[in-house]
Amino acid sequence: MPATSDDPSSMNQYSYEKEQRLLQHLMETVDTDEEYLDADSDLDEEPNLEQGEEGQLNHEQDDSPSRESSEEDIATASRNSLTFVGKDKQTRWKKISPMPRTTKTRSENIVKVLPGPSRLTKNFKSPLEIWKFFFCDEIINIIVVYTNKMIETVQASFSRDRDANFTDSEEIYALLGLLYLAGKYRASHLNLDDLWKADGSGIEIFRLVMSLRRFRFLMRVIRFDDKTTRQDRVKIDKLAPIREIFDLFIEKCRQGYHHSEYVTIDEMLLGFRGHCSFRQYIPSKPNKYGIKVLAMCDARMYYTSNMEIYVGLQPEGPYRVSNSGQDVVMRLSRYIQGSKRNITMDNWFTSVPLFRLLYTYKLTAVGTIRKNKRELPIEFSSPETRPPKSICFNS
Repeated sequence: MPATSDDPSSMNQYSYEKEQRLLQHLMETVDTDEEYLDADSDLDEEPNLEQGEEGQLNHEQDDSPSRESSEEDIATASRNSLTFVGKDKQTRWKKISPMPRTTKTRSENIVKVLPGPSRLTKNFKSPLEIWKFFFCDEIINIIVVYTNKMIETVQASFSRDRDANFTDSEEIYALLGLLYLAGKYRASHLNLDDLWKADGSGIEIFRLVMSLRRFRFLMRVIRFDDKTTRQDRVKIDKLAPIREIFDLFIEKCRQGYHHSEYVTIDEMLLGFRGHCSFRQYIPSKPNKYGIKVLAMCDARMYYTSNMEIYVGLQPEGPYRVSNSGQDVVMRLSRYIQGSKRNITMDNWFTSVPLFRLLYTYKLTAVGTIRKNKRELPIEFSSPETRPPKSICFNS
């Protein structure tokens, strides 16, 4: 039977074909010579910043001027020229307004990938299919193998073999399901005995899935790595207990979705008060204590495609990397570099050198910036001379 206009599959196919035609039209309107970064391309130009030359301004000839007089000279020179001069006496900002909205979209702002699920996830129909994509069989098997190794080490302390039986993937799925269900019922502060009660006040599905004794046993022995080799691995990686499955999960996050043209990079604090060497205290956060995570998310769909757990300074070895704002942004955005997307960030990450670097990788950025940055002119951080509620555009 041919599909009618009310057939959802037909409508979805029509919508997909329409999007493809629109994308093809956008691609045809862009000149070929604007698509790639080369020596003759306008992408090599710095649209927002200019580097000044030493000795170009008269006030730079003074070998040791006072800070106040130096700043006054810079401000005077800025007012008398077509540019603002940064406090570093090198960075120049043009005194021009942004391009009018009627101007043709620049090639570095045209994203040619439709946002949405990737080819690996676009045909999923149920939440369970999506969940199993991220928590794949490989991750579950790792949990089963290492948990059984832990069970083997404690079996001798049990008088009955059935109290310390080995687990399998089905039981691990059931355990994770109960944990999700406990979260749904907001049971984090309830006694486990209350969930398994048979007097009508408990939740029946908990008793039907497994006994309370078995649940407690699995929560005690569940492992995500080989405990017998952990001591050696922790010497080079503080995240060793979960490194293997964490990397697998992040890889699935990267593969599952195509970002829209706008992404954000920021930090979040996952509430946790247990024992952990890299637990953070951030009083401005709702939870205050927890694990700090640096993440890159889609600004439209809030999808997280890449993240790092902040563990402080790692020991010497392959996992020791810089935690500076610039290096964190470059690592998180590695998989979208060259895609011409835009990244929004706060002042912990934002810096002029970072934005220049992102531009060379065909990425634009928006962010708040701290006023003490040396590249900023005095006029930007001293708005007393501007009328109230006025906005100053510079590039």
